[in-house]
Amino acid sequence: MTVASETPVDVTARMLEAADTDIATFFSMFTEDCEFRLGNNEPVRGRQNIQEWVSGFLGGVAGLRHVILEMWSDGDVAAARADVTYSMQNGATFTLPVVTRTRVRHGQACEYLIFMDPGPVIAASTS
Repeated sequence: MTVASETPVDVTARMLEAADTDIATFFSMFTEDCEFRLGNNEPVRGRQNIQEWVSGFLGGVAGLRHVILEMWSDGDVAAARADVTYSMQNGATFTLPVVTRTRVRHGQACEYLIFMDPGPVIAASTS
């Protein structure tokens, strides 16, 4: 559900909640032309391409839980600092620090950048 009157902080908070509870809703919160980037990976453009990339990245992940530590915004951009706990399909669980930066247009993310070291997720997915 998109609510155009929401602030960028509201949208970002809903996105992190949806990432934990309803991945289809998470993906629906991107504009069709959204730019997405995780860590030092190449940017991914377009909702469908983002969904495919994230699905591949999260292949070994059974669940996520974000705990937002702080959020702020300026204009159409919001940033969130959080701890994200990954529960892996192999039984491993670990928590990583993350910062997301979301640019919002008409209640949806048109740019979504994740600043996190994805190495532990990749390593746990392959072990």
